[in-house]
Amino acid sequence: MAHKQESHMAIKKLSDGPVEMVVSSARLVEGQYGTQVQFVGVEPGVDDETLIYIAERSAIRQIERLALTLDGCTGESLRFDQVQKDGKTYNNIYRATGKGSLPMSAPRPSAPAAPKADIYELYADCLSNAAKMVLGMSEETGVTITGSDVVAAAATLFIQQNRR
Repeated sequence: MAHKQESHMAIKKLSDGPVEMVVSSARLVEGQYGTQVQFVGVEPGVDDETLIYIAERSAIRQIERLALTLDGCTGESLRFDQVQKDGKTYNNIYRATGKGSLPMSAPRPSAPAAPKADIYELYADCLSNAAKMVLGMSEETGVTITGSDVVAAAATLFIQQNRR
């Protein structure tokens, strides 16, 4: 008789150090500290699934910076970490790249080159998203921003979008 292997889950706290995993799901949940995003995934060399909880506002801002949605996180190899700055704690989410990063669950087909009109629309979207992101970060941190900050963020988003 075959035995079904139980799936165990381990909750990781980013205060204990960074976590890199291939995300199998990301969803909003109500927790002890309000609405949070629950990321579930698999770390390299770990049999149990890993759970990470990040405050909704922070998590959504970080995944939007990566041009992802909650559903779009599935299959992505992401790195989660926490930093302390000026007495405040910030959670960061990055695409895991470089040495030691996990492979994506499935290769992504490269997108065909966009026609010029679409390029302008894409840049306009990037500019809009960058403005929201930079203004939100300014409100959160109290740091003054300039138009150059918004344009630099838009350029970064635009470059990321065109590399796909």
